[in-house]
Amino acid sequence: MRSSEVAAIAGVSVRTLRHYHGIGLLDEPPRHANGYRDYSAADLARVLHVKRLAALGFSLSRIKEMLDADAVEGVSAGLRAEAEALDELDRELTLQIERLQEQRRTVALLRRESLDPALPVDFGRTTKRLFSGERMHAGTAAVEADRAALVIAGQFYREQDIAELERVASRLEELGLMKELHEVQQRTDALAADASQEERDALVADSKVLIEVVLDCLDPANWDEDASNDT
Repeated sequence: MRSSEVAAIAGVSVRTLRHYHGIGLLDEPPRHANGYRDYSAADLARVLHVKRLAALGFSLSRIKEMLDADAVEGVSAGLRAEAEALDELDRELTLQIERLQEQRRTVALLRRESLDPALPVDFGRTTKRLFSGERMHAGTAAVEADRAALVIAGQFYREQDIAELERVASRLEELGLMKELHEVQQRTDALAADASQEERDALVADSKVLIEVVLDCLDPANWDEDASNDT
């Protein structure tokens, strides 16, 4: 049989056959005088065997190991090797399924709570409380800069750091200042370059009230820890 015939029967491409030859998975058959390769029924069976194992999830390198064991040690040894490989593959697939299920749970949570997928879940949930949804979808340069900063911070924030953010958010909500925080954010974004000094002073005064509340929520032990790590 020619390579095109083997490829058609096996449902693979001629290029795939050449790749199998290149990695030693399929021996190159002899050629006719016209230069065409002459594949045997055994060659076709091997290609079908490879395709089936690949469909189960085995890598080509792993398939080569199994088929080489079959060729060297005999069919019974090859079958035992494949049975062991199936057990190994089953364990790997179980772990993959668990990872995929966890990914799906995370995706569902992100969709349900409309969280930013660029941020870790807990961090994103807390920052969503601190930044109004309308503002974070405004698409302004200031918002884009804040989001970039959050993405970077999310990489480094520890559990205790996120806990501090949660304390800040909860305290602002207890004091009824969350709406004011969002308003200050919007006023800061909208502040014109030629804004009056009176407008600037008012924004600073309102921001100062919020900053003092934030500082009261922070755990001094975390700051002492950071200071000691720097020395």
